[in-house]
Amino acid sequence: MMNRKLLLVLFLLLAAPLGVVAAEAKVEAIDFVWSAHRAFFDFVGKEDHQVIAYYDASRQMSVAHRESNKPWRFQKLPSYLGWDSHNAVVVGIDEAGHIHVAGNMHNDPLVYFRSDEPYNVRSLRQFATMAGGVEEAKVTYPHFFNGPDGRLYFKHRYGSSGNGVELYKVFDTETLEWRQLHQTAFVDGEGERNGYFAGPTLEQDGWFHLAWVWRETPFANTNHDVSYARSRDLLSWETSDGKPLELPIRLATAEVVDAVQVGGGLLNGNTPVGLDAKGRPMIAYQKYGPDGNSQVFLSRKESSGWKSVQVSNIGDYRADLDRTGALALDLYTKTAPFSNQNNEIIVRAEFRGDDLEFILDSETLVVREQRKFDRYPESVQADDLDNGIALHIRPLRRSGEASREWFIAWEAQRPNRDRARETISPPSTLRLHFVPAE
Repeated sequence: MMNRKLLLVLFLLLAAPLGVVAAEAKVEAIDFVWSAHRAFFDFVGKEDHQVIAYYDASRQMSVAHRESNKPWRFQKLPSYLGWDSHNAVVVGIDEAGHIHVAGNMHNDPLVYFRSDEPYNVRSLRQFATMAGGVEEAKVTYPHFFNGPDGRLYFKHRYGSSGNGVELYKVFDTETLEWRQLHQTAFVDGEGERNGYFAGPTLEQDGWFHLAWVWRETPFANTNHDVSYARSRDLLSWETSDGKPLELPIRLATAEVVDAVQVGGGLLNGNTPVGLDAKGRPMIAYQKYGPDGNSQVFLSRKESSGWKSVQVSNIGDYRADLDRTGALALDLYTKTAPFSNQNNEIIVRAEFRGDDLEFILDSETLVVREQRKFDRYPESVQADDLDNGIALHIRPLRRSGEASREWFIAWEAQRPNRDRARETISPPSTLRLHFVPAE
C-alpha cells in the first residue's frame, strides 16, 4: 500500500492546477470626496506601494497609502481647495520611497509636503521651499515624474497665463534636497507669452518627448503654434532633426510643428506625443478646420518635415475659447497616438462623453475608419449620472507608465470657470478599481 506521505504529495501535484484561481475584478471605497467641481487627483505606485492624493468631502488635501493588500493609512494635510479647477493635487515617489505631495496652486506660493520616512504617509511634513527662489512664489501646474533611473523630477510654471516660464527640479535622496535642473528656465515666454505642455513622456525609443502650445493672454483663444522638443537626459534638448536647442527655449528658437495662428482653435494641454511603428513622433491636437468647426488633427515627423492631417469630421461643434478659467468643453485630445499590431495609426479623442478612435493608414495617414471604443474597462465606467456630473478616472502611474489594471474613479461636476456655484453637490465616493488584464 502506498504510504500516506506519498499519497499526499501526489494529491497536491494533481490538485495544483485546479487550485489556480483567476484574478477577479474588485472595487474598494477609499473616501468621500469633493464633487462640486472637478479638481484632478493623482494615483502613483512603486513596487508594492500605492499612493492616492485627493481632496476629501471637506475640501481638505488628503493622502492614502498602502503596501500590497494591507489596510490603507490616511493623512490629512493643512491645505483646502477653493473653487479653482486648476488646483490639482499631485504625488511622486523618489528612489528611496519618500512620498512627495504638491498642489492647490494656481499662481500661488508653493504648497509642498514630503514624508520624513519612506512610505510613511503619517510622516508627511510641509516644506516652505524646494530649491528656493522667487519662482516658488507663483506656482501653477505642478507635476512629479520619474526618470528611467527612478530619480524624481518636479516641473511647474512660474508666472501667469500669457506671461510665464517653465522650470524643472530634481531631488537628491542622499542630501534630501531639491535643486534646479537647469541654470536657466527651461522654456521662457519672455514676458509676452507662456507654454502649455503635454509631457515630457519617456517613450520606448529612450527619448523624452515634449509638445506644447504657446499662449499670449489668459484667454484660451490666444493659443498658437504647436511646438516640439526631445531629450535623452532632460538636460540637453534638441529638435526632431537633432539640432541642439539652447535653453531657455523661446518661441523664436522652438521647433514649430504646426504654425496655428492666434484664434485658430488650439486647446492647451491637449497635445500628447506618441510614436509610430518606425519610431517617428506623432502629436494629436485640436484646432478649427477649414469648415470652422473644432477638429482632431495629427502631425507626424517625416523625412520632408512635419506632415499634418485632419483626422475627424465633426460638423456641429466649435469650441468657444474666447474665455478665461477652466473650461468645460466637448472635445478633448489627451491620449497619445500610437501604432497597433496591424501597423495602423490610432488617434483617440473624447467628444461629448464618447470615446472615439480613428484608424489611419500608416503611410498615407488617410483615415480608414472611425468608431467608438471604451477607453477604460466597462466595470470602471458609470451607468447613469445626473446632469452636470461627470465620472473622472485616473489609472495608476508607475514611472510614468499608466496601468491597465488599477484605477481610481470619482464623480464631480464639470469646471465652472473657477467660479463658485449656487449649490454644492453631495460628496461622491472615491473608488479603487482592480480590473485583471485579459
